Amino acid sequence: MKKWILALVSTVFFMLSACTHLVLDSTERLQVKNLSDQDITDLSVVGKSDTIVWIPDTVAPGELSFVHEQDFVGSFHIIFKTLDSTGAWEIVDMGKIDFDGGSELLKISKKDGEWDHEFE
Repeated sequence: MKKWILALVSTVFFMLSACTHLVLDSTERLQVKNLSDQDITDLSVVGKSDTIVWIPDTVAPGELSFVHEQDFVGSFHIIFKTLDSTGAWEIVDMGKIDFDGGSELLKISKKDGEWDHEFE
């Protein structure tokens, strides 16, 4: 009988812990997948008061960045630098992107000369 009560209490505890984590999650975990033919580097998340270099590693074409975690949620501008095959740098502003907390895979691509993004 004690084992059943312990199992029930443990199950309820883990269920409530998971629910609380989902409701109160203010951490964003971001990974970038580069679908373009150019290197992406120094991806920055620009908020109202400051700039945070969030993914400092260089993401080669077709590759994934490491997962980076920050403690904020909301609307931000995404800016990064690219290096093409000729060695020319370009600064790209992806515009406003909303982060709701949790884990995101941000796919960045370049189609017909225009930069685009989508979340998976």
